[in-house]
Amino acid sequence: MTLRELQPWKVSDAVWVFFAGFAGAVIAAAFVSSDGITTREVFAALVPGQMGATILAVVVISPRREQLPLRFASRDSLGLLVGAGLQLGLSLVMGVLITLFFGDDAPTQEIVDQATEALGAGEVGLVVLGAGLLAPLAEELLFRGVLLQALLRRWNERVAYWGSAGAFAVVHLLDPNAILTVPTLFIVGLVLARQALDTGRLGKPILTHVGFNLISVIAIFVTATS
Repeated sequence: MTLRELQPWKVSDAVWVFFAGFAGAVIAAAFVSSDGITTREVFAALVPGQMGATILAVVVISPRREQLPLRFASRDSLGLLVGAGLQLGLSLVMGVLITLFFGDDAPTQEIVDQATEALGAGEVGLVVLGAGLLAPLAEELLFRGVLLQALLRRWNERVAYWGSAGAFAVVHLLDPNAILTVPTLFIVGLVLARQALDTGRLGKPILTHVGFNLISVIAIFVTATS
């Protein structure tokens, strides 16, 4: 297939990739304990299953589509600091607001509760790999790669910018307890989309996402051990 025959990414591609990831998590869940899923099983099976299937789906569709801008530049490493700063700043603001309005009754994401229990060296490594590295790569390929490119081709930059950020935030509501994180994730999604649009690469948003998630992982373990 020549470059001229390659088709642009479609919104339907993003839907297929998303459901491939969901199917990967379901299939992985079928192989774990039926007596209750442990923290190790979540981060050793479910998270890799979901994120791995997401990445695989992109790889499978890619030969028929225009090349995604999966490129890195040395200056993209600054994204790690940007992501860390975003996490710290938004966590501070949202923490104050959540405490003000919900007190101690605020719901927490199920995956955060699972990560909090992961105190062994093996479990910590799995959480860092899954939440800190695999999730940012898979989610950026989906939302700032496939979906953003599809929206750009189908509509315009404004729709791509707001739409990809909104989708990124909303899909986290598959865990209803994540509802209070939606505003934060929407803001992060806007930052990541702007980086992808301005640089024409996925490198910076991927590393920004990594920095954002790793600070969250560190905070979870610090809280759990204090």
